Amino acid sequence: MKFPWTIIVVVLLFATLTNGYTNPLSEAPAATITSFKRLSDEVVTARIARINLPFAARSSSQVKAMIRRYTVEGYRDSEDILGRSAMYFPIFEHYLRLYNLPEALKYLPIVESSLLPDAESPLGAAGLWQFIPSTARMYGLKVNGQVDERRDPHKATEAAVRMLASLYEQFGDWSLVLAAYNCGPGRVRKAIRAANSTKFQVLKAFLPMESQHYVPRFVAAAYLMNYYSAHGLTPDYPSQELLDTRTFRLGKSLHLGTAARQLGVSYRTMCRLNPSFLQGMIPASEKGQYVTVPTAAATAFASLYLPALGNTSRNGRQLSSYLTVPGDDLETLAALFACKPAEIMEWNGLTSPRLTINQSLMIWLPRQVVRP
Repeated sequence: MKFPWTIIVVVLLFATLTNGYTNPLSEAPAATITSFKRLSDEVVTARIARINLPFAARSSSQVKAMIRRYTVEGYRDSEDILGRSAMYFPIFEHYLRLYNLPEALKYLPIVESSLLPDAESPLGAAGLWQFIPSTARMYGLKVNGQVDERRDPHKATEAAVRMLASLYEQFGDWSLVLAAYNCGPGRVRKAIRAANSTKFQVLKAFLPMESQHYVPRFVAAAYLMNYYSAHGLTPDYPSQELLDTRTFRLGKSLHLGTAARQLGVSYRTMCRLNPSFLQGMIPASEKGQYVTVPTAAATAFASLYLPALGNTSRNGRQLSSYLTVPGDDLETLAALFACKPAEIMEWNGLTSPRLTINQSLMIWLPRQVVRP
């Protein structure tokens, strides 16, 4: 009688595969699973209410399912998201304040890209805010073989905020704005007509399935960012040189590899801080390109690549420096430093009045002004 060797092979293969398999829930911290099991709809609704979202939100099966995904099954990815938020949330907050939009919209890129500027979708969307090329160009972003500004955290964020502001002008309801951001304003208007209602909870049945889940995913993302510690999660922060940075506006061309060597910074770091330059080359630009470097290399960058201003006084003013904070614009700074917006642009060689977060500026201070 021949022994059935095929059975042995199958058994051994199964044992090999199952031996390497681990249930993702078994790896989650016990405190995380326990804290989720204790979540009631009342607790979730009360916590959501404290987040100050721009629309009424309550607990639902969809919201709780997404919270579970963030805090239990995908908790490791969530800890990475929490860490990356330290890099990108200040940028989001800056542009949201400039356009006077709700700060809670900063949670939207968590849903879109998990805060990964290199994220790409099968449909061709890219960047933190997941613009498709046609929409990106509609809002002034360059997309070509050399530069993809959908991946620029600064320019893409301003474009997304402008788009959100435009959608709010159309719908006047932030839950509808989020749905329109996902599936387009045309489909939302069609759903409004079909449901004969402008309430998201009524018309969502007429939206694509992904869009029906989009608002609950946004609510769950906001919940994660505000209550992660209640689930035993700890942010996994990027390195200090990625967190502590300065941003400059550069008009001339420069290769990131050259800058990396001259600044003593790794090329990988320069690429991670400037993901929109696809081939490592910063092209010359009349309006200037945002270039971000570690703070430790900021002085060297300014000395090597920016016009020298000197340290002598000018019309009784003393040269100093200023680092922009969220919401800063030229008019505000001009009032603060008793000068004209055009003077700040001249002092810094700026050809565009737009400022971003952590942007290093040289300011000629009047002697009676104390620098903040």
